[in-house]
Amino acid sequence: MFFKKIQYKVQKLLKFIPRLFYGVEVNLGYWLFLLICFVSIVLLSINIFRIIRKGYQRYEIIQSEKSRLEELISKNIQLQEDLKYYSSNEFVDIKAREELNLAFPNQKLVYIEKEEQIEIFGKTEQESKMVPSWRLWYDLIF
Repeated sequence: MFFKKIQYKVQKLLKFIPRLFYGVEVNLGYWLFLLICFVSIVLLSINIFRIIRKGYQRYEIIQSEKSRLEELISKNIQLQEDLKYYSSNEFVDIKAREELNLAFPNQKLVYIEKEEQIEIFGKTEQESKMVPSWRLWYDLIF
């Protein structure tokens, strides 16, 4: 009963509003249909915009992950090359000579110590001697 009273008052108000503005009775179903179509079009366009925006965000994420993957692949390749070099006999020989002072059985190790340079009248001691380098090597080896 209560709902019927409300429905009657709403219908009376809806019939009065178009007469108030236009003075002509308007087909309420037609305007209601247009309103529903307009609202549905607006809502659909909003949803389409959201879908497009999410797709673009996902595209950006995919592109950033692709670039990150390419960087990791290049780093992996570099690490594999480094692993090959560090496990090679050449690297082991170099490290054994430089850090552990090791040599093969038929080799001799030669240590060259750095000499302090003494200045004599503006010239260093080494410059004043002026011994040819071949002579220094000859004296060192023999």
